[in-house]
Amino acid sequence: LLTCQIRTARYSIHSIPDNENKEKHSCLGLQRSQALIQSRLISSLLLLSFCLMLEVQNASVSAAETILEESFQTPLSKDWFWGLGTWISKEGVLRGYESGPRRHGPVKLRRFEFVDCVVTYEFRLERGAQAAGMIFNGSQERGHLVHVLVTRKEIRILAHARKGESTDLLREMIPLPEQDWHPVKIVFQGSEMKVDFNGKTWTVKHPAIRETKQNFGFGGNSGGAAGEKAGAIEFRKLKIKADK
Repeated sequence: LLTCQIRTARYSIHSIPDNENKEKHSCLGLQRSQALIQSRLISSLLLLSFCLMLEVQNASVSAAETILEESFQTPLSKDWFWGLGTWISKEGVLRGYESGPRRHGPVKLRRFEFVDCVVTYEFRLERGAQAAGMIFNGSQERGHLVHVLVTRKEIRILAHARKGESTDLLREMIPLPEQDWHPVKIVFQGSEMKVDFNGKTWTVKHPAIRETKQNFGFGGNSGGAAGEKAGAIEFRKLKIKADK
């Protein structure tokens, strides 16, 4: 940076020689330019710091929101602890179909404890498969709490006040859209649950909904005892996010 020294004189400005007067004005102009550059530089640095701070905050929030995500790219972990039928996890899809001596629709459970949250996933019914859904359970002694089931003709939401009992909170006829994958969103908040499907939202309330979910699972009707030849149910893009 250049420095300038302005001479102090007892004479009036009219008495200062022209070359000294020009030097004075030149120094003053240079100082003003330097001050303006410094001011703009400080403003730019402050703006950059603010933007970086927002990016860090947004990254932290995004990381905190998702509390569980299943890619289904590899075999299921030991957290998927119980099931009926055959289940295969690969290439981003969890595929289930009826099999084994106990003739029952395929079911697969995963350990994961939560209360309020947002659950999203997609499902597909292959060939003779008739229904797919998600169930949420309490302890082994408590049993089922609530589950959502979508068939080719209707949507059902069931609550279980006690083990072995079930109540239809919602049962509505709906056409299943003509598409491969069907997105579902389930929001738990206290004793209230909202389900988004096919552009429509349903809201139900029941005391069982507010209970702690200790595990959840996928299941449905894959088409019957003929196994994979009859059909299969498939799931993908499972995410559970903390409810804000």
